[in-house]
Amino acid sequence: MNQLHSTSPAAPDQLSLPPNAAQFHTLNNGLEVILLEDHAHPLASVQFWVKAGSLHEEKWTGAGLAHLVEHMFFKGTTTRTASQISQEIQARGGYVNAYTTFERTVYWIEGVAEQVDGYLGILSDMARNSNFDAGELVKEQEVIRREFAMDNDDPQSALQHLLQQTAFREHPLRHPIIGHLEVFNQVGREDVVHFVNRHYVPNNCFLVITGAIDSATIMESVEKHYGTWQRRPYEPVMMPDEPDQVATRQAKREFATDIARLSLGWQVPGDSHPDKPALDVLGFILGSGRSSRLNLLLREELGIAHWVGAGAWSALDRGLFAVEAECDPEDLAQVEEAISKIIQTAREEGCKPDELDKAVRTTLSHQLRTRSTTRGMASSLAHSWMSVGNLNHDRAYLERISTLTVADIVQVARKYLVPETLSRVSIHPTGTLEKTTGIATTHTREEIQSFTLSNGLTLLVGENPRLPLVSVRTQFLSGVPSETSETGGVTQITAQLLAKGAGKRSAEQIGALLEDRGGSLQSSADVHRLFVGSDVMKGDEELAMGLIADLLTVPTFPVKSLATLKKRQIASIREEMEDPLTVALRRARKEIFAGLSYERTAMGTIESVQALDVDACKTHFQQTVQGKNGVISVFGDVKAEEVREQVARLFSPIPPGTSHRDQYAPLTPTAEPSRHELTLDKEQGVLVVGFPTVGLEHDLAPVLHLIDEACSDMGSRLFNRIREEMGLAYYVGTQAFHALGAGAFYFYVGTDPAKLDLVETELLKEVADLAANGLQPDEMERAKTTWKSSYLRGQQGNGALADAFGWQQLNGRGYQHQLIQPEIISSITPEQVKAAAAIFFSTKPFVVRVKP
Repeated sequence: MNQLHSTSPAAPDQLSLPPNAAQFHTLNNGLEVILLEDHAHPLASVQFWVKAGSLHEEKWTGAGLAHLVEHMFFKGTTTRTASQISQEIQARGGYVNAYTTFERTVYWIEGVAEQVDGYLGILSDMARNSNFDAGELVKEQEVIRREFAMDNDDPQSALQHLLQQTAFREHPLRHPIIGHLEVFNQVGREDVVHFVNRHYVPNNCFLVITGAIDSATIMESVEKHYGTWQRRPYEPVMMPDEPDQVATRQAKREFATDIARLSLGWQVPGDSHPDKPALDVLGFILGSGRSSRLNLLLREELGIAHWVGAGAWSALDRGLFAVEAECDPEDLAQVEEAISKIIQTAREEGCKPDELDKAVRTTLSHQLRTRSTTRGMASSLAHSWMSVGNLNHDRAYLERISTLTVADIVQVARKYLVPETLSRVSIHPTGTLEKTTGIATTHTREEIQSFTLSNGLTLLVGENPRLPLVSVRTQFLSGVPSETSETGGVTQITAQLLAKGAGKRSAEQIGALLEDRGGSLQSSADVHRLFVGSDVMKGDEELAMGLIADLLTVPTFPVKSLATLKKRQIASIREEMEDPLTVALRRARKEIFAGLSYERTAMGTIESVQALDVDACKTHFQQTVQGKNGVISVFGDVKAEEVREQVARLFSPIPPGTSHRDQYAPLTPTAEPSRHELTLDKEQGVLVVGFPTVGLEHDLAPVLHLIDEACSDMGSRLFNRIREEMGLAYYVGTQAFHALGAGAFYFYVGTDPAKLDLVETELLKEVADLAANGLQPDEMERAKTTWKSSYLRGQQGNGALADAFGWQQLNGRGYQHQLIQPEIISSITPEQVKAAAAIFFSTKPFVVRVKP
């Protein structure tokens, strides 16, 4: 690989990707198999890729047939029922899911490595023996109709679909993957079976298996389960020619939203085209990260956009380069004008050499982080193979980017970002188009070491030399319990304001410092914490810690940035008000915790955020960022003693202060159960049934977590009864909310509004049965196994570890609690579950329903 800058202390030629030891095999029937052994974690990912997606539906293009087939694969085979599929996977510690894109359908199981043979057998059974029961098909089509309703309620989906149908006239990329409801309603069982027989053949599929496996043993399993699958003739689907675009296209539509959304799209070539790396770099420079050109101008300098981004997405043969923005309706014209100026500058100047360097570093950093999980490694290998037929595509792609020049960036900007090939689409709040325009609407982890610094700050260090990556997390107790109804949302605003200026650095300099070296900075908050963190490559950890220390010791709290952040947070609050499930859960929480701190959310309210000023943020910061009230975690390729010296030196200015743990004393909700009917301009109906429970420190919290696990899986009693047997819902599940000192448990269903009464009756029957009888032994075992697998997946990656262990230390249970959680869950008995269910679910519930 070419060296970009010889003076760079961590140039890509010094920090390269670990060797790719993937193996490739082809069975006699044409099925391709990719294997990668990685024994860092006792986990494995098994992925079955079918080279067929929504682009391959031929006469049924626009029906969502590929997506329907994906759903039907979980509905039973000649040897297993639908519930047996999900329960067998769960019993083996696996998590199963699937997705459909324009060009592929992927079924994957992630779980413990010793169960790979079982995972392969189940996926093989689904691929070869699915029976596509006519009755199940009718029920699943009704489920997907609820998904159509969800899609129709999402303004971002509406914008994306509008861009696709505007930019493409003949190519099937103009249709959404889910399809069009009118065409979907005409699909029958014979069409599903024909699609499967046409595309689901071994010579049009491949397997990817990564993790703690033995390749020889796994190949024996693959041969056993897939070797007798018969090769069949396969004629690839030919894509229609897309006419050349010779003039700008435009489309606008109204939507039930308070936020305007804009998308500018240009047709570009596919993944394997030589121009794709330069287009990706151009998208990165324009719209990726705090220091991107769009973000700096539209969000930081002008404060007119709530969100802005850019990038190229492609199918194999073609795609779009898109610039998107969200803003208040009155700012849309100014946003579009500012974007146009930035595009024109890119056409004239391209990029700077340091921006190219940053793109290479960030790409390398992303590739390294992808390799930190078994699923990430499998997906990366599979995507490389699917796109270009080269398992080393990540290396080759990085090499191509590293050889780009400024002239290359100018060349693709001038070639593709031209008015003749522009498609401009926008989404506007209902009623505004007529008023304003008159236009009609259309591994093995090392032992963690703990230190207490002189100012009371706790330091946790986890040495993990597996990959040259380092994650830093600083956390301070804060959030909802430290706020009032007048200052709600101040923790979120304060955390974000820290990154807008510190010492002599501006927001732009702060954003660029780590991003230019392939790293990232996070500064945010949640219900309990204010946290600042970073993820960097080895050699940049002291730079990252120094930046974080500046943010926490010499913040400048710029007034101009505060106004922009408040505007953005208010926009996020309004967006939450557009999602029916979020609206229902928020209302249930407000009623359950009426009069208590947890009736509020970390976002605050529009009124409380509008009232915040710099003095309120400074006061909150001073009360929060205190040594005895915080934890810093450093995990990755580091040495503990070196980190200890660095942290002690850099973070010593933080005053000792006091711990805020006394603010989180157990709370006792006193509100009486109630019912509430809400209306939204949406198509869905949502039901939430809630109960007050206990805080995360309570002995019964793990029991409730296990109940949540048992009731949220695709094999759960709720899923099987309400979604599968009765076909009443698109989604159904539970949510265990455990805060410090208080908690709640929610049962929720998304359904046809006309069926809300029936859904409520059936859901309450299931809750009553749970309260009376607890969980069955098989449910208990599946839930424990699934919980353990999920816990192990959560231990992958330095950032996840630094966050999890730091949080356990911060909340008072000690970082060791993260290690003993599996033992706690494993020891839970059926009697404990039955007793807890009787305590919490036998009372009258809080009920919230949302209708159109």
